[in-house]
Amino acid sequence: MTASLAGLVREGLILALLLAAPLLVAALIAGVITGLVGAVTQVQDPSIGVVPRVAAVGVALLLFAPSIGHQLEVFAARIWPLITAIGVG
Repeated sequence: MTASLAGLVREGLILALLLAAPLLVAALIAGVITGLVGAVTQVQDPSIGVVPRVAAVGVALLLFAPSIGHQLEVFAARIWPLITAIGVG
């Protein structure tokens, strides 16, 4: 494994974490809010917490999809020439 390939893998993993962050933060915020509402109202049904988290992730996906798509496009444009160079030998 060459150093450039290791750097590319590292950059890909960091990009994956950065692209997943807005969705995870939205799910975290929705989970905390529904947990607080559940504690205040003393409703302990687990299914009540799932619906707001799914909705929050859906809204975050709609909001951040253009940015995620653009970052993936830029990364793919940089990686394709390297993949073909590795394939040729």
